[in-house]
Amino acid sequence: MFKRRTDLLSLVSYALLIFVILVVVLNFVFGFKYVVILTDSMKPHINPNDLVVTRPVSPEELRKGDVILYRMEIGNGTFQILHRIVDVGVDESGRLYYRTKGDNRNYTDPWRVYPEQVVGRPVLVIPKVGAIWPYAPLIILFLVLVFIFMVAYELFSILWSETPRPKSRKPEVEVLRRKKIKFHSYRRR
Repeated sequence: MFKRRTDLLSLVSYALLIFVILVVVLNFVFGFKYVVILTDSMKPHINPNDLVVTRPVSPEELRKGDVILYRMEIGNGTFQILHRIVDVGVDESGRLYYRTKGDNRNYTDPWRVYPEQVVGRPVLVIPKVGAIWPYAPLIILFLVLVFIFMVAYELFSILWSETPRPKSRKPEVEVLRRKKIKFHSYRRR
């Protein structure tokens, strides 16, 4: 029972470690970004509290009808917006731009989106995970601490566990010696 539970805990901890490494590698090595959707502008396909994973994309890959994540400065803040491209155009200076619109909106966005503002294209939508996404750093910290505890426990149990020793023959030899001594002492008398 104890061994089976330890195997299950090890399996779970390795799976969580692989998940965390995968998220970090996808983010820092390949440039994938994770965004929680806050509004209903892309309903019914993408809803509030959905987690969207995006990958970087070049301007040559983008076409009318693609959904993109882009950065837009509005007022004093920078926002990340996920909308669909409804038109591709060229401005007066010859720069490429995109017109975007939310699927759940009746109007296009009042601004132009230039290729340098585009963060990426969605590759995965995970429903309702965005509700816990703000707590992800705490959850990851907890999982790392649990993993460290489990590794320390495994090392402690391996290093300090008592292995069954072979039975010592020393007591048997002592008994035989006593018998011989008694035997010899009886003979001498």
